[in-house]
Amino acid sequence: MEDNQVIINLLNDRLNLMRALDKDGDSEHRRHIAQETQTLHAPMAHRLGLYQIKTELEDLALKFLDYTAYKHIAAELNAKKSERDSYIERFITPLQQRLEAEGFVFTIKGRPKSIHSIYHKMQAQHCDVDGIYDLFAIRIILDSAPEREKADCWQVYSIITDIFTPNPKRLRDWLTVPKENGYESLHTTVMGPEDKWVEVQIRTRRMDEVAEKGVAAHWAYKGIHDANIVSQRESVFVFTPTGDLRKLPAGASLLDFAYSIHSEVGNHCTGGRINGQNVGIRHKLTNGDRIEVMTSPNQHPTPGWLNEVVSTKAKNKIRQTLKEIEFHNANAGREIIERKFKNWKLEYTEGDISRLATKLGYKAVSQMYEALALNKEDIGHLKDVFEHLDDTIVAPLPKHSDSAAAVKPESAQQAIEVDIHIQNVDIRLAPCCQPKPGDPIFGFISVTKGIRIHHCNCPNAAHMQQRYPYRLLPARWKKGE
Repeated sequence: MEDNQVIINLLNDRLNLMRALDKDGDSEHRRHIAQETQTLHAPMAHRLGLYQIKTELEDLALKFLDYTAYKHIAAELNAKKSERDSYIERFITPLQQRLEAEGFVFTIKGRPKSIHSIYHKMQAQHCDVDGIYDLFAIRIILDSAPEREKADCWQVYSIITDIFTPNPKRLRDWLTVPKENGYESLHTTVMGPEDKWVEVQIRTRRMDEVAEKGVAAHWAYKGIHDANIVSQRESVFVFTPTGDLRKLPAGASLLDFAYSIHSEVGNHCTGGRINGQNVGIRHKLTNGDRIEVMTSPNQHPTPGWLNEVVSTKAKNKIRQTLKEIEFHNANAGREIIERKFKNWKLEYTEGDISRLATKLGYKAVSQMYEALALNKEDIGHLKDVFEHLDDTIVAPLPKHSDSAAAVKPESAQQAIEVDIHIQNVDIRLAPCCQPKPGDPIFGFISVTKGIRIHHCNCPNAAHMQQRYPYRLLPARWKKGE
């Protein structure tokens, strides 16, 4: 801070020198001082945020470096002062009325650009003073509470661009990231009456004091407002098509904005228009964007959407909707199985369905239901696997010489004859052991009420007796087979 004070004293001395320089009779000496002021002292004042000193130093330097141009611009501005003041009044009036209606407490100042600024624009655009498209500048200074500063500035920006057409290429945002010297302001250029461009600067009373007094005021406020500034940098301020302000986390996408409007708008968002340009749901928002969301009833959230949003509201709503969709699809899949299996006269238990899902490679029954509802699983294939669940139950076990006796039911019951040509009983040879006529056999009642005929030495025999003894039946080949 002591170093800054030394520089401020140096700049004050230089300003006093420049104000008195026209009394120096040596024109070459004046040019040397003016050149030094332009290349060294004016940029130094700019870096410290001493904009009033910087502007006056630049204007005075131009006066001694190009007196003809200086006098011409000054004369043009002076000759049209009343015309300019009248124009600024016409520009300010509707804006002032709207801001008052919205409840803002503010001050509006109108001024022409500095002589030095106009001179450089004339050089760059190869035109006279009348050809400078943003000759006028308006400054709006708001009386805002610290926690409302940034939001208020963006709200005023929205009001201005509602009244006047903005030039999006001329938006300068020093609210989100202030200049190194502490300068905070929002600048935009709009088309005013008579198709004349007007630069509008929007800032709060605190920001204006920093801009006017530079680094000294900045450091005076710094300790109080650091936390507020950091908080504001973590946000982005955008607008609805009607000009309503929305505050979102930094890095927010169009999808975040859609969910900030309404959950259903977010769920069906297909893209949008930002400042008149078509964008996708992943488009990242910047301060001042005016956004229109496009939707379709056929659009629904996907798990990938969670990677495209940063706001808590959007993430929570996407997760909730995905669960609702999953639940709906699972119910639809369950209904398909219930309806089809009933038509096919297939009886089953919840355990059977769980085994079916495992057999098909699903970690949960609900996943199988959902796949069926989304046509990712074929019901015909599912039926085929279900009917053969008991044919391929376990891995092979070692054969035993007495395995045929081991599978006979302990309770006495009449052995059945097996005739694979009978039509009214579903009797099939098990593909796991493929018994042939004359082989020792037994029957196994499957969940479909059909009977599978296994060889007594079937590798699955011991397992079936251990797990499902109540479903085993003695069997013998019909005579003549």
